[in-house]
Order: sequence, then structure tokens, then C-alpha cells
Amino acid sequence: MSVLLRLVAILQIAGGFYGLASTLMRLASGGAGGGAVLVLVIGLLLSTFAMIAGVLLLEGDALGERLSRIALALQIPVIATPWLSYAWHAGATVPLQFRFGRNVVLDLDWAVPSEAFRLALAGPSTAILGVNLLALGLWLVLRFARR
Repeated sequence: MSVLLRLVAILQIAGGFYGLASTLMRLASGGAGGGAVLVLVIGLLLSTFAMIAGVLLLEGDALGERLSRIALALQIPVIATPWLSYAWHAGATVPLQFRFGRNVVLDLDWAVPSEAFRLALAGPSTAILGVNLLALGLWLVLRFARR
């Protein structure tokens, strides 16, 4: 297995574990109610999925590569509109975002360690569309790396 594939697998395992631990802490605090609990459970499942995909990838399993590509593809889009908001990342993020308002603003940020899952049928008054450059880069590594 190449060094790049090992790096992707380790980042997925660490990010999935970090997301799993953070989400479990939020669920255990009991501060969320109703729909927020559902979103936390979905985030918990996604973090677990990323961690399992990373373990399978590290073991050299072909299924691990496919699952890792799916997990990374789910982390690429960043969408926040008045009607729908979606973003997910586990471990780290480098989002490139375009904020549409009176002026279009380009924003590049990063966060390590970080995990977040946002899913809502509402959002900010100004639309934000973007891509997680880190997830896109890792997805491209998986897509074009040769074993």
C-alpha cells in the first residue's frame, strides 16, 4: 500500500474517531432535543462510517477503498441556503466558500482537529456554496492512486 493511501486511511480513522467521540459527548450532555438529536445520531453514524472505511482501507480491502471514496465524497460539498443546509467533515476541513449577498465573497478557512455535521431545512439569509478542498484532494488521491 502506498504512503498516500495509508495517510488517507489514518486521517479517516482519526477523523471518524474524533467525530464519534465529540458526537457522543454532545448526546451524553442531553442538551439537544427533538430534531437536534436526530441530526446528532446521523452525524454519529457518518463518523462511524468514516472510521470503518478508514480501517478497511488501511487493511488493503477493496471495499475500504470504495467506502472511503463515498465517505470523502460526502464531505466535499458545503451548502447553506435559506432552504437547505448541508456540510459534513470529520477530522479536518479546508473549505473554500462563496458567500452570495450584495457582493460575492470568497472565503478560505481551515480547522484541525474539527468535526461537524450540519443538516437543516433552513439556513442563512445569504447563500453559501463551497467545497471542502481537503476532502476533494483526498478523494482525488484515492481515485487516482495505484496500489
